[in-house]
Amino acid sequence: MSQARSLTQRERQLLLLCFGVLLFMGTLLVTNAVLQKRAKLAAKIAELENLKKENAVWLSDAAFWEKRKAWLDEKMPSTDSLGRAQGQLLEELQNEALDLGIKVLKQTLLDPASTADYREIAVSLQLYGEQSTILQWISSMQSPDRFQALKALDFELDTRSKEKLPQAQCNLTVARWFKPESGL
Repeated sequence: MSQARSLTQRERQLLLLCFGVLLFMGTLLVTNAVLQKRAKLAAKIAELENLKKENAVWLSDAAFWEKRKAWLDEKMPSTDSLGRAQGQLLEELQNEALDLGIKVLKQTLLDPASTADYREIAVSLQLYGEQSTILQWISSMQSPDRFQALKALDFELDTRSKEKLPQAQCNLTVARWFKPESGL
């Protein structure tokens, strides 16, 4: 049997140095993990504080928004057929345009959309006519009471036109909103 020899002074110092380095590296890893966790928690706290401030602003405006909700509940129109309502909107817009002497070059029915707060129909029109007439008609089109708005508008002057008054081509999308299905 061989007898275990004792470590020399230099070997003991190296062994202690190895344990020291391992202890130091372990401490660094644990410290890094703790600091990362702390940073994540600090970010979450900041996010929650911002949310609290935002909610406080909404809460302070509660009376205003309740009044607006009551107005919407009372005034927002309802429909039992989005398809029929969309056809009516298109017909109204075409008749208004034709009455004003605006040519309807193209019309498109867009897919209806539904959310928890409203149901939306939209139509897209390509128009051509006198610039000032189109602009006046467009300015009269949006109306909170009609629950109608322009969603998209592309307006371009026709520089090649031989007419006395400036002519323009306009592509626009008009939407109208109705009560959600649960509100019927």
